[in-house]
Amino acid sequence: MLRTKHSVSPTLLLRICDGNFHMHRAFNDFRLAVRSAESYAGAGFSVALISATGRFLMAFEPKGQRAPV
Repeated sequence: MLRTKHSVSPTLLLRICDGNFHMHRAFNDFRLAVRSAESYAGAGFSVALISATGRFLMAFEPKGQRAPV
């Protein structure tokens, strides 16, 4: 029987919000997800780290000013 490789499902989700809009980023690696969340928070965004099942894990508060787009 031939086995096919399946893609790895994301296990962590970042919910990134600027107060008006939000977006999601998916990660398989916890350290990378936390580092990315800290970067977004440092850029002035509110970030929530959520498990793939929807459980809230951590919050990152905005620390800087957002650059105008």
